[in-house]
Amino acid sequence: MTPFPKRPIGELVLNLDRKRIPVKAADRRVGPFPYYGASGVVDYVDDYLFEGLHLLVAEDGENLRSRSTAVAFLASGRFWVNNHAHVLQGNNENDTRYLSYALEATDISGYITGSAQPKLNQASLAAIQVPAPSLREQRAIAATLGALDDKIESNRRQRALLRELGQCKYQAAINGDHRLALLSEVSVSIARGVAPKYADADPEAPRVINQKCIRDGWVSLQPSRRMVDRVVKVEKRASSGDILVNSTGTGTLGRVARWHIGDVFVDGHVSVVKPDPKIIPPTVLAYSLLGRESDIEDLATGSTGQTELSPSRLAELAVVIPTAGDLSDLEETLLSIENRCDQLAEEMQRLAALRDALLPELLSGRMRAAEIETAQ
Repeated sequence: MTPFPKRPIGELVLNLDRKRIPVKAADRRVGPFPYYGASGVVDYVDDYLFEGLHLLVAEDGENLRSRSTAVAFLASGRFWVNNHAHVLQGNNENDTRYLSYALEATDISGYITGSAQPKLNQASLAAIQVPAPSLREQRAIAATLGALDDKIESNRRQRALLRELGQCKYQAAINGDHRLALLSEVSVSIARGVAPKYADADPEAPRVINQKCIRDGWVSLQPSRRMVDRVVKVEKRASSGDILVNSTGTGTLGRVARWHIGDVFVDGHVSVVKPDPKIIPPTVLAYSLLGRESDIEDLATGSTGQTELSPSRLAELAVVIPTAGDLSDLEETLLSIENRCDQLAEEMQRLAALRDALLPELLSGRMRAAEIETAQ
């Protein structure tokens, strides 16, 4: 098939940067409207500048080079944008959602300036070449890829709701009879992970989990690395049912997640809590720690930017253990919820892999969205 022609993004969009207004954190008033920066929502404020579907593109920051998160992303509804993200909309002949996929799939490294602080200025952004099929084809591509992203987002919301349901079940259990115990009293061990020798070039090398992997109560292996295999003490390696706690650094220290996929290495910035099943079921203990980020952070020592949470300090955390009823029943309920969450996560990975495989084929014109619709 004939490849789609390429055109500069500046010819395909309306640039609305002039409407942006940065507001210092101290001057913001809390409200319901998202306040966007270079990598997404950074706050919520009481007013908005934009309404409807827009394409935001990072203007500065290291993420322009690393692309650890999306540099082009959609914002909809009513929202505010500071001066760290460009604000675009497709013009009358181009689809905004399609352009988000086209930009995100494009190598923009040649358009970035600055070494210490990478920057994508307005002129450079406008010069980026992207595939420019007809509006009809753009909408078909956006609909195909968007359906996958919509399902991924639906699964993400289901996971969040299921986790909330689990928290409600745990809270209901501790609203009855309960007791306090130190984390050390209900754990077999609490230990930091290992200092890895990295082997990222070897796809067969074992994974090692780091702080970036633990976010919002979940573990993502996407930011993990590979390391040279070695023998370590059992308490320094995570197994299914263990709880992982970020233990260094301002901003990430205190994050908690439950691990459930066999044995895995964790690095020295993460603590491994191994529940004592003779005292408390592992998923019940995990729920006693989820949502305790601020309490865990308060146990840290050190100055700003150099905070540390030692295993001995983490061991002093008081946890609430329900004593009314059979804990095995609560464990069964919570584990069933977590298993469903894990199934949703696996489906999200498969959908994302399919989307990522389709993206270059659709943007190049080698595959047409109409063919996919016919096949379905």
